[in-house]
Amino acid sequence: MNALKQLNLKALFAGALVFAAWAYATFSGFLEGFDRWGLMLFRKETDGNSLPIGPEGTPDIVMAVTHMGDTITLIVVSLALVGWILSKHSKTLAIRCAAAITGVFLISPIFKFLFDRDRPDIVEQLAHASSKSFPSGHALRSAGIYLILYVVLSGFLSVRGKQVLFTITSTVIVLTSISRVYLGVHWPTDIVASWIIALTWLYFCKKLLTLRTP
Repeated sequence: MNALKQLNLKALFAGALVFAAWAYATFSGFLEGFDRWGLMLFRKETDGNSLPIGPEGTPDIVMAVTHMGDTITLIVVSLALVGWILSKHSKTLAIRCAAAITGVFLISPIFKFLFDRDRPDIVEQLAHASSKSFPSGHALRSAGIYLILYVVLSGFLSVRGKQVLFTITSTVIVLTSISRVYLGVHWPTDIVASWIIALTWLYFCKKLLTLRTP
C-alpha cells in the first residue's frame, strides 16, 4: 500500500491528456505537414528523396547511434543498473526500479497495437523495421530507461555529477530519437508521442525510484 501511495496519479492523468491531444492532432491529419517536413529535412531534394543528407558514411554513423535504443542494449543497461543497486544493498529500490523498467518495455507494443500506424512511405527506409510506427519503440524505451537511470543514480551524485549525467542521458535520448527519423522508419510525431509517454511514466514512478529503503 505504501508503494501505491508513492505513484503520481496526477502526472499520469496530465500526461494522458497531453498524449490524447497529440494523438488526435496526429491522426486527424493536422500535423501531416510537420511529419513530411521532418522527414524531408534529412533528405536531399534529388533522386526521388532517397538520398540522406550528410557525407557518404553518415548513415552508418546514424545506424550506430540508433543501436543505443535497441532492445538488447537497453536490457544490458537495465540489468547493469538493477545489479548496481543490489550491490548497494538496496533491495527495495532495485525491485521498484525493475518494475518501472518492465513497464517501459511493455508500454510500447501496447500502444503500437492500439494505434496500428504504418511506417513512413514518402522516403526510403534505411533500416529494417517490421512493427508499427506509433509510437517509436526506440525513442520511448531509450527515453524511459535512460531517464530512469538518471533519476536513480542522481540520488547518489553531487550537483556536478548530476549535471554531467543529465547531459549524457539527454543527449543519448535525443540522438537516438532523431536517428529514427533520419533513417526514415518513423514520423516525427511518433517521436514526440514517445517522449510524452516516457516522461509521463517517469513522473508516475518518480517517487518510487527516489525512495532509499534498504
